[in-house]
Amino acid sequence: MNQFFNSARIAIDNIRANPLHTLLSTLGIIIGVAALVGILALGDGLEKAARDQLSKTTTVQSFTISSNARVMRNGISVAVQNRPKLSYKHARYIEELYDTKAIVEYVAMRTTEASIQDSTIGLFLHGSLDNADQLLPDFELINGRMFTRSEVDSAANVMLVNNHFVSNLADSNTVIGEIVSINQTDFKIIGTIQLPMESPRALIPITAFDASGQAYPSITMKVANVEEIPIIEQEIKQWLDEEFDQGAEAFSLIKDDFWVDQLSEGILLFKLIMGAITGISVLVGGIGIMNVLLISVTERTKEIGIRKASGAKSKDIVMQFMSESITISMVGSCLGWIVGMLGVLIFVPLVNSLVNIEFSVVVNPLSVLIILILAVIIGVTFGTYPAWRAARLDPIDAIRHE
Repeated sequence: MNQFFNSARIAIDNIRANPLHTLLSTLGIIIGVAALVGILALGDGLEKAARDQLSKTTTVQSFTISSNARVMRNGISVAVQNRPKLSYKHARYIEELYDTKAIVEYVAMRTTEASIQDSTIGLFLHGSLDNADQLLPDFELINGRMFTRSEVDSAANVMLVNNHFVSNLADSNTVIGEIVSINQTDFKIIGTIQLPMESPRALIPITAFDASGQAYPSITMKVANVEEIPIIEQEIKQWLDEEFDQGAEAFSLIKDDFWVDQLSEGILLFKLIMGAITGISVLVGGIGIMNVLLISVTERTKEIGIRKASGAKSKDIVMQFMSESITISMVGSCLGWIVGMLGVLIFVPLVNSLVNIEFSVVVNPLSVLIILILAVIIGVTFGTYPAWRAARLDPIDAIRHE
């Protein structure tokens, strides 16, 4: 290892002695690595932006657990006897279990009639936990407040209504504090919300929704990292087997990760194709390094002869030139990495000024590792022949060389 560091020090001295010559010879690898860094950083940033858009507009990061209402028996769909039920206690248990990995929602929905201000309207009733604002798409609190966890725990008769509900009222200015009657139960409106659905909707605590015990709510989980969905899914199935006599077979786990898989494959294809194109520049850079070392062997033939005559072995000469090759490759790769990062930092603001999607650079530690490994591979690959040629020099002929 000491020999390698000594050889690397000699290589750095040679780079300092001929900086312009070395820079021009390694320009190919600098450009190639810069392009590769840019593609990897922009590719990772593009994937993150696409995932963010999918998570905001689709359910790709979510999956739903619900008990089966019907099963197939001899090709006939029949109602399930003794259908298992996911309880509020189950929802809170899963919420606590996956506190840092997912947002958990315990939800049920139905249509009903509601009376307010001497009017009767049709209503889409949504029972929820206190975190619906984190799960419902395009949820926006306009006025008032969201109900709290303590109100959910106590099955408080509070309600949030959407803008379409408000538009059906004759007097929509005093909606906060109004009483809505549903099946002879009074709910107090504590907030108004903006939802994309074009129908009157109301959000109430799931415990108030399920007061009769007749509903079969489902549990929805929005996972922070979509790649963890298969792992969590298997853990949930195991929990269902342990918690219910009917086992996981009595439940359906519904997910929508098709688009995420397609997205990941598309980004990977982009990286591979563009990486192969930029690999040509890296290859040219490697040839430049070989050229530098071959010239170095010619210029230092007498020095090599003296070293061999003084007792240096062929492997010592090989180690010296291999170390120089790897050092030059790593210096070129580091310069290429810096140039690549500066390039994408300039490019990204231009992209953001032209599109409405928020786009940012993502520096993946794996990408940095790839660059370092690439530098070593280039150094070893293109330094082998010059090192082999230097090691084969006859010491007497080398000393006589002018």
